[in-house]
Amino acid sequence: MNHMVIKKYILACFIFNICFSQSWIQTQRIEKQFKEAVSSYNSGRYAISETILNKIINSGFESFNEKSLLLLLKSQVALNKIDEAKRTAKIFFSNYPTSSFIKNAMESLGDLFVNNSNYESAYRMYSRSKNLSTENTFKDRINSKILRLIKINLSAKFIDELLIMDTDISSTNIHYLAIAYSQIMNGLPDNAALTLAKIDPSYLPDIFSNLFELLLRESYQPASSVMMVGLALPLTGSNSVSGKAFLDGFKSAQNSNKFGEKRLSILARDTRSDEIETVKIVSELESIEQLIGIVSPVDETLSLSLLSSLKGSDLPIMLTNKQNGDLSLINEKTFFLNSDFSTEGIIAAQYIVTHLGLESIAIIAPAYKNIEIQIDAFAREVDRLGGKIVATEWYSGEPKNLKRQFSFLRQVAFRLGEKEKEYDEALGMEIDSLDALFDVSVDDFFDLPETKTKKMSSSDSSKIILNTIQAIYIPINIQDLEYIGPQIPMYNFDTKIVGNSSWKQLEILRKENIGPHLRGMSIISSTFIQNTDSIMTDAAKLDHYLSGYNASKLLASINLTEISRSALNKSLSEINFFDDGGYSYTPSKINKNVNSAFQLIGFNGKAFVKEGVISTDSLLVVKLQNP
Repeated sequence: MNHMVIKKYILACFIFNICFSQSWIQTQRIEKQFKEAVSSYNSGRYAISETILNKIINSGFESFNEKSLLLLLKSQVALNKIDEAKRTAKIFFSNYPTSSFIKNAMESLGDLFVNNSNYESAYRMYSRSKNLSTENTFKDRINSKILRLIKINLSAKFIDELLIMDTDISSTNIHYLAIAYSQIMNGLPDNAALTLAKIDPSYLPDIFSNLFELLLRESYQPASSVMMVGLALPLTGSNSVSGKAFLDGFKSAQNSNKFGEKRLSILARDTRSDEIETVKIVSELESIEQLIGIVSPVDETLSLSLLSSLKGSDLPIMLTNKQNGDLSLINEKTFFLNSDFSTEGIIAAQYIVTHLGLESIAIIAPAYKNIEIQIDAFAREVDRLGGKIVATEWYSGEPKNLKRQFSFLRQVAFRLGEKEKEYDEALGMEIDSLDALFDVSVDDFFDLPETKTKKMSSSDSSKIILNTIQAIYIPINIQDLEYIGPQIPMYNFDTKIVGNSSWKQLEILRKENIGPHLRGMSIISSTFIQNTDSIMTDAAKLDHYLSGYNASKLLASINLTEISRSALNKSLSEINFFDDGGYSYTPSKINKNVNSAFQLIGFNGKAFVKEGVISTDSLLVVKLQNP
């Protein structure tokens, strides 16, 4: 009997050991899978993390379910799987109502709501999440997210509802701060002052201190409406330099605005220098009701996709980069603050032919799509105005040696000179009617030596200064000037040089072998600044800075009957003329959504001088004043 008991005991122990071993092995396997899911999530491979976590949860191994559900929720939020994330969150809250991770799940839901522009729900979720935590690090992270939401201008009525249930002093102070921000944005500084008086600064987290001080200062200023615009900018990635310069310019213009003028609140989003991300960001901005306009320096390629995605929207879109086509046909609420290439070509032609009265014009330009569009428009307008394009020379790549192009222009100039000489001689020939009464014999001129003409060498001919080509239009790429600048003086043209904004590089034009020879040239550009050295020397970076600055100034000057998208669209459509010294805006006669105003800039050999503002069929000359 005892022998049988011992056998059964041994068998039970054996079975237990087998089961325990299997359970241990399975635990190790699940733990390894969970670590793989964590690693995939941390490296941004959210789809892989989601797949692994679903396998763990479906395996029925309960010990990992709580953590797996939370990480699954975070993965689905990162993938913006709205419905799946909501289902996962519901399962988590139902199965683990007292979990220490509830605050993390609420934070993830807040992130999900932000991704889908449901900012009030996100604010509510972040607030609840923070109140459940005692960890300072976690609270600081949540507070930084709440601060960004406050700057979106949440409804004061919504925040007021949260105050009823919230008993935490720190959270209450933050709610009052959000209400005060909304009141300032809506032009109610007196109301904001009363709200701010309810805040106890000693219970306000440090991250909100700067905003609190700013709102205090604003509450003492005269009431003025504030309009909120979105900025879609490449703040990281390959185009981050231009995006940051644009943002700096936009902010600088805001800081220079006097109280009483229209003030702007901006919501800047990073497009990461990615086309798909840009379209996504703009779509998200469009869904924010408080935003009444979007400003973006996207190029012509991306503009097409962006405008197509917002075709049915009522949101005005202001593009600050020069475009290569009439994209307002795609979206009629699009405004081109820096014109387009065709309009610039037309303006240049009108300046040379109509305003300067020059007729024979040559062109040297890079074989680049946008410049080609500009040259085509220029040539058509010159022909329409009665001028003549005597030569068009293209180059590709870096223009290190344009001998062929400039030599051909000299040949053309020589031929024009010969034709003018023949024409002048024909007009100057005199016939005396008395001479016709006498016969002249060839014998009267015997033994006269033949006239010998000295043949001119190529080196001699290159020294002749030619003036038969009255103007040369040279729109170039910004990196071309350092090569082209020194070559022009070598070919001895007495002509008017007209260039585009890429010529605004004073450090190159000031060189001794360039500046004196290009004295008197004109530049047609969207912007002008007297002293570039005081801001930055990089020409491309400066252009982006000025684009942001000028867009901000233009928006601040607009009078709105109400703060709404339709009111902004109407006001932009009705602008007649705006001038801020270095930037002007006047709608084109062909398309009222396209700016046709350019700065006419002269170069005196040492510095740039503003000569006027030129737009379609008009030139406003700047009156120079003696110091």
